[in-house]
Amino acid sequence: MSIRIEQNSSYTGNQRWDWEVWLAGPIDELDQIEHVTYTLHPTFSEPVREISSRENGFRLKSDGWGEFTLYIDIARKDGGHEELSHELKLAPQPKDPPAILGFEVDMDHLLVMGDDLLRDAAPVIKRAGKAMIDVAVAKIAEHLPTTTVFVSGGVADADAVSRLKTSLGHLKVNILSDDEVPAGVPYQAHIANLIGQADVATFLVSGRPSRWMTQEIEVAQRHGKRIVPVLVGKDSVLPEALRGMASVRIENLDSVAELTKNILGK
Repeated sequence: MSIRIEQNSSYTGNQRWDWEVWLAGPIDELDQIEHVTYTLHPTFSEPVREISSRENGFRLKSDGWGEFTLYIDIARKDGGHEELSHELKLAPQPKDPPAILGFEVDMDHLLVMGDDLLRDAAPVIKRAGKAMIDVAVAKIAEHLPTTTVFVSGGVADADAVSRLKTSLGHLKVNILSDDEVPAGVPYQAHIANLIGQADVATFLVSGRPSRWMTQEIEVAQRHGKRIVPVLVGKDSVLPEALRGMASVRIENLDSVAELTKNILGK
């Protein structure tokens, strides 16, 4: 197929943009398409969206605050599929005083943003307690005199990530994560920069890692960072990219303080 992805965007104020993407190409090829599935960044409340409207080029309209990679699955009427990706680019922000966007969502909002596997793992996270988080944090701090830690986790692990950051903060550790992204800066580039600054990168895994976490792991490996995988729940397993690495497991959030020692390498 010679289908291509097109887009436009406009700044609406308060560090946000309206944007839309659609398919363009020969009419006969567009007529062969049954529907299009767009996968957005997991911070969206509905990250997977299916569009069946041929009349407007299977157009997806949304809004947000940052640039990211869109993944597009084109389902043809003959049963075939084609997968594409598109780097969403936002229009320049007007020359008003620059600002840093703070990203805050509550736990209920986070739990609906992941894929099915992450949502299935959410009850495990919510049932866990504080003592195990403290144990985990203690383990992160055991081996190296590390002062800067990059922390990444899936949306279903929001509670574990939050408690881990809190425990690391008590040790006066410099914590880096995607909580704040400068307005208009590509998400992947910003995260790659954070990982480059870190002494240790730790990834909390309770289900199948998202595309974005997989990309973060690859960046950490390219930078030669010390990586500490953290498995959340009794049944979680290391993703392929982390196989063979020594990992720690949180079966109960009360053990996070102990985990901290492992991440810091003390």
